[in-house]
Amino acid sequence: MKDVVIVSSVRTAVGNFGGTLKDIPVVDLGAAVLKEALKRVNLKPVASKELVSFEPDALKGKGIIDLEKKAYDYPESARPIQIDEVIMGNVVAAGQGQNTARQATIKAGISKETSAFTINKVCASGMKAVALAAQAIKAGNAEIILAGGMENMSMVPYGLPAARWGARMNNAEMIDLMVFDGLFEIFYGYHMGITAENIAEKMGISRQEQDELGALSHKRALDA
Repeated sequence: MKDVVIVSSVRTAVGNFGGTLKDIPVVDLGAAVLKEALKRVNLKPVASKELVSFEPDALKGKGIIDLEKKAYDYPESARPIQIDEVIMGNVVAAGQGQNTARQATIKAGISKETSAFTINKVCASGMKAVALAAQAIKAGNAEIILAGGMENMSMVPYGLPAARWGARMNNAEMIDLMVFDGLFEIFYGYHMGITAENIAEKMGISRQEQDELGALSHKRALDA
């Protein structure tokens, strides 16, 4: 099997809920990370005539033309590489459109010939994306894969299930999709925070031990 190496890694700033990043779509955050990860090691995607459409420019909307010009803004000196696939974790994609990984790929200037898919393993989504990339490379199915995670819980909308077919003579409940799809344990009805408290109590894990593990995680990240 092939050896797998990580040649670049980058992340956005961490924003508070409802903070300075609240109005930035998750696909834009993802695209910025994909693009910067390549730039930091002086790489760029192999140029494609078009990112989105096979049609002549005359038949494209202005938005598509502007997107293509804006997305592919890599340095001339960067080495072009063929990216085989993009894998991104994204837990709550409600209201963000189809296959957010694919959207981020296109917005990062990566050609339409590169496939992309989105996975959801809740908090482990980004890590699972990296694991899947490593497995694909080891198996000989790919050579270069961009993988990571993206999320903007501040932009997740509310849902009104009764609106599709009508509440008729009744009240309609509005659901917070950020909590319901992202933070709520569906079988027992627990919020994730309550689950964490229950597990800590059951396993006898103190707050100090949790803080020490968190500090160790940050130290490992800095060392890496």
